[in-house]
Amino acid sequence: MCTSSRSGSRIRSFLRIAVLVLGTSGLVGGLLLPEEGRAQAEGPSLRDTRRPVQVALDPTYQYYETSSGQVLTQLSTWLTAVVPVTQQLTVQARAGYARMGGDGLSQIRGPTDVTGQVTYVRKLADASVVLSVAANAPTGKQKLTDNELATTRPISQNFYDFRVTSFSRGLSVSPQVTVAYPVTDRFAVGIGGGYQYQRGFRPQASLDSDYVPGNGVGVNAGADYKITNSSALGIDIAYRRYGEDTVGGSPRFEAGTRMAGTLRYLLRSQFTTVRAVLRYAQWEKSQFGFREGQFQRQGQVLPPHGLALVSYQTRLMDGIRAEARLSGHGYRKTVSEGRKAFGRLYLAPSFDIGELVTVEPHGTVTYGSYLGLGGGVRVMGSF
Repeated sequence: MCTSSRSGSRIRSFLRIAVLVLGTSGLVGGLLLPEEGRAQAEGPSLRDTRRPVQVALDPTYQYYETSSGQVLTQLSTWLTAVVPVTQQLTVQARAGYARMGGDGLSQIRGPTDVTGQVTYVRKLADASVVLSVAANAPTGKQKLTDNELATTRPISQNFYDFRVTSFSRGLSVSPQVTVAYPVTDRFAVGIGGGYQYQRGFRPQASLDSDYVPGNGVGVNAGADYKITNSSALGIDIAYRRYGEDTVGGSPRFEAGTRMAGTLRYLLRSQFTTVRAVLRYAQWEKSQFGFREGQFQRQGQVLPPHGLALVSYQTRLMDGIRAEARLSGHGYRKTVSEGRKAFGRLYLAPSFDIGELVTVEPHGTVTYGSYLGLGGGVRVMGSF
């Protein structure tokens, strides 16, 4: 990313395409920062010039060594664009590319799906209403061979935290609405609901029919309490129910329900921010099968996950900042994996280059049930 006229022209072309694609898809909503949600539009415009367009490129390499000694690797790149159309309406889009492989596994590479979200926020009396629609366009690599699927299976395990877990998930559209209301000047509550619609796709070349993921429906509720002028406490509870995945009308996988609870603490003092998070997510016992009309195995397939995280962000000097995150993770045993417990350290200094570009090298170390190393350089520009 650079500020030359040629690069700027390419970036603007990409943004125009992203806005056109999302606009013609009929998307009408998403999530905004609270400060953005309270602001009001002053009139129609092509783009809100008070908030810049933001573009980020984030190449990252990740290396994991499993408890059995198998090595898994991935090199991925994400390109993200956020376009504030007005003070109330924001459009964002993301596309990626990944190359993944490992010991005894075939190497697979290709583009990922393109995802997008449109967000609209409106003030109604004292409440704030946020409408969002997220969409996944199936532009990524599909119809994988058996060897390629053998590569994606271990990498898609969520406890490894790979940046790209699959190349394509098919077409999906997810509308959501959230309402937040300040009960007092220190206490606010919110409630929301959403639906996820998914179309069938061909993740495997040998399939005779499309794999059709089950649709999902969910609700969430939360509350925030301002302890002092510089600290706050929040709690969130989320429930989501997923339908049955099928191939040719026959069941293949059922995730059931997911319950998650999160406790958050925030402290801000001048140029320093400290966050603490406790979270636990519990999946209902799920099942899967590969023979028509019946399930082969039953039991816990998706592991319950506990998380404790502390992050620290501060400004070191003008134009230079630093962030550190330390987290502990625990995953319960499933029918295919044993218990997992590990810690993860993330470090990311950032440097402003002029007024438009920020460069942020980042690195991650994971240690416990397996060893993990990762690093990259995120480049962000404002225009």
